[in-house]
Amino acid sequence: MKLLGTIKEIWRYPISSLGGEQLDSVEITQDGIAQDRTWCLADALSRHPAAPEKEQRWRPALFLFSRLTSQYPEIGFPDGAWLSIRDARLVAKLRSHFGFDVSVLPYSKACGRTSDDYLATNRYDPSPVHLLTTSSLDLLSNLASPSGIDSRRFRPTITLQTSAEPEFLEKAWIGKRLQIGQAVLHAIEETKRCGMTLIAQPGLDETPEILRSILRHNRRNLGIYCTVDTPGLVTTGAPAYIPAL
Repeated sequence: MKLLGTIKEIWRYPISSLGGEQLDSVEITQDGIAQDRTWCLADALSRHPAAPEKEQRWRPALFLFSRLTSQYPEIGFPDGAWLSIRDARLVAKLRSHFGFDVSVLPYSKACGRTSDDYLATNRYDPSPVHLLTTSSLDLLSNLASPSGIDSRRFRPTITLQTSAEPEFLEKAWIGKRLQIGQAVLHAIEETKRCGMTLIAQPGLDETPEILRSILRHNRRNLGIYCTVDTPGLVTTGAPAYIPAL
């Protein structure tokens, strides 16, 4: 087996576009992490999901957080408050944060239904696992931000700590099986990046050079998408391999 690195970070994003919650360990299922990106913020009138990378009015979404404490997610606000999406106070809190009426809706694909008026249609087809390496982040830092690049800009499911020189390392894994903790993933394609990568969020300034560098040096790609061949437990610090044939 070829050692790729170790698991540095594991993330779940119960509500897409919002900051997620960092996990120490979690089961990777056939569909990825349970309840990952299954809800969204949406315009209360049009029911169109939030698009911070396209619409300025949605950029405050990047200063909110989401976590899962029960069956339903909670949203965290800059003032430190956390409200369940079932809390009656949430409507007014979101209106105050955005300046217009916002709903929290489940995605139809995640719910397995398509006919309910209270469901949202995902703007893209999410991958079960989004994988990123520190080697790629180090190279991008050299190109765009000498002070370092935070993985939070890219919303990975798993970040691997890799010892290779700064390079877009994971692109060489496309088509291969990867043993990540106890799960076996199949690397299927590189991840196209959008304007979300450069927008300011808590502790991170707006940095347009990030997306420009990804476009110039790696055809707008950073990280890879994976499907799940074998579900299993992933834990921070666990090794990642390319299994022997």
